[in-house]
Amino acid sequence: MANRVATSYAFTEGWAHYTEQMMVETEWGASRPHLRLTQLLEALVRNCRYMCSIWMHTQGMPVDDATRFFMDNAFMGEHPARMEAMRGTFDPGYLSYTLGKLMILKLREDFRREQGASYSLKGFHDRLLSYGAPPVSLLRQVKLREPGESVI
Repeated sequence: MANRVATSYAFTEGWAHYTEQMMVETEWGASRPHLRLTQLLEALVRNCRYMCSIWMHTQGMPVDDATRFFMDNAFMGEHPARMEAMRGTFDPGYLSYTLGKLMILKLREDFRREQGASYSLKGFHDRLLSYGAPPVSLLRQVKLREPGESVI
């Protein structure tokens, strides 16, 4: 029988970018401001992807406008900004980097609130990763007593 694996793009990409942010939030990262700056600059690009993907695929944002958005908000040169905008025309899922990170951050905060004094970051990560990489919305159902309506 063949193995069948289901993974969520938002989980796998979101996890990568969540861990970047989580590391600079730790004591280890606090002593490395250059890493925080790098993480924030990369997050700006992903945030622009998130916004442009939505606008391009729901409101018809032109590639030229998306290019300008990357230039103005991620401080990119025209050529790399154009490449990011072009990618958005055929890969609407590139919003998943930010979406997944936001969903994991919200889940972490909600889990921390529910766990109270027994919460630990390691415990959160151990339980989260024990499920593989399913959609974060499904993880909310198994990790939280009160999953709530909002995933971000």
